[in-house]
Amino acid sequence: MQPVRSEEEAAELDDADREAIEKKIDESLETLTQIQVTLMNHESADEHVLQQRLERLVRGFADMHMLKDRLNVNVPEEVLAYIKDGRNPNDFTSQFMERLASENQFTNGKIAALTNFKQEYEAMIRDAFPNEANERIARSKAVYENCTVLDISGNLLFRTSRKRLDWYLSRDLATVVNDSTIQLNFANRGTGRSNEPFYLQDMRNTCVVCGDTNGLTMHHVVPHQYRQYMSTDIKSRSSFDLLPVCLQCHDQYERHATLFKKHLEKCFQAPLEGRGWVERRDVGQAGRAAAALLGQHADKIPEERRAELRRTVQTVARARASLFSDSARQCIETWQGEQLDLSSDAHRSVLRELCSIEERVPGPDYCTHGEIVLFLSIMFTKATKSYLMKHWYRSELIPLYATCVGAVGVCAYFASRALRGPEVVWDKNNNPYPWLHVQQNENIKLMDPNGRFEKQWSRDRL
Repeated sequence: MQPVRSEEEAAELDDADREAIEKKIDESLETLTQIQVTLMNHESADEHVLQQRLERLVRGFADMHMLKDRLNVNVPEEVLAYIKDGRNPNDFTSQFMERLASENQFTNGKIAALTNFKQEYEAMIRDAFPNEANERIARSKAVYENCTVLDISGNLLFRTSRKRLDWYLSRDLATVVNDSTIQLNFANRGTGRSNEPFYLQDMRNTCVVCGDTNGLTMHHVVPHQYRQYMSTDIKSRSSFDLLPVCLQCHDQYERHATLFKKHLEKCFQAPLEGRGWVERRDVGQAGRAAAALLGQHADKIPEERRAELRRTVQTVARARASLFSDSARQCIETWQGEQLDLSSDAHRSVLRELCSIEERVPGPDYCTHGEIVLFLSIMFTKATKSYLMKHWYRSELIPLYATCVGAVGVCAYFASRALRGPEVVWDKNNNPYPWLHVQQNENIKLMDPNGRFEKQWSRDRL
């Protein structure tokens, strides 16, 4: 059996083998050069020298052949092609590094362009929707406003937002206690959240991942595409499902969540876009034909091709008239013997409406990704529970389970007692002879029926 080597030792051996082969190659090249010189100046007296150099070359090749199995080096095919064509392999390395540097520069340029586009896009959104942007910033600063609502007796009912406080005050249903607290003017029916500490605590406006207080947003732990198909008692507890996170942490989560959704897609055979789509290829073909007729360069289309596009549009529009609006259907009904007129506003509106009709729509058996995953998960859980209850939780097996548990417990007790005995050495340096610590009046057995010992020995150290 070969000895097991560590990674460092294996790396050192590989380096030594590589150096040995490189040395043999240099020696062989030097020998070949000497043989060439000998042949160019060939004389009868040099035959012995030539024979020695040939033997040295053969021995070098034999040594390299022996070392080849001990070295694992991957050489690119391009390098071998360079050598075969008589070119310097270093040229391949230099060209590869130049190509890598140019591609890296191109990638950095794309990253910089996308970064600038993102900044300009955000600036344009702030300029176009200042109210929404300010509301977003204000919300990110205070996800939880921690306002307090008291009942008519002054007891804490629940925590809420500033908007809810203003709702009570605008209807004269409460009086102001302080800036963030109101007291109701009427006797409430229930106890609110007084028995649920989660809803009575002050929520911290910090990211639950990194602790940042800027740029916060509310994150659903269970995505909506799965949560919407859960039972009502789970969906009603929505506050437990909301957590404040910063935008950076939320972006990282979304990346991992996308990978996990793809994993669920493979496990449950549930496409992310859902299952049960219906392809209406004639609608898609007619929509593309209508877009071509409405295009900016429609007049450059040959007349035969335009006539074919008109026929396609008219045929599909008559067959799919139920997909159009009432005004478009009335216009389609007049096409029985009439040719499509692109100068008519009514006809052009039909074409625009045809372009907006989806080619791929959910069919009668359509199921979303979340619905499939939840359904199969519940069915698997029920099947597993039914199998366990049927085969493992039967009443006649209870004595067998009790016997097995008792046997395992007794074996574990005696094993631990044997390992803690005075004849077992655990620490050779500090306690090499634990049996020497046993006194004459100490019992090391399990029981002392004769009462000859005063106390039971116990191990105080390893």
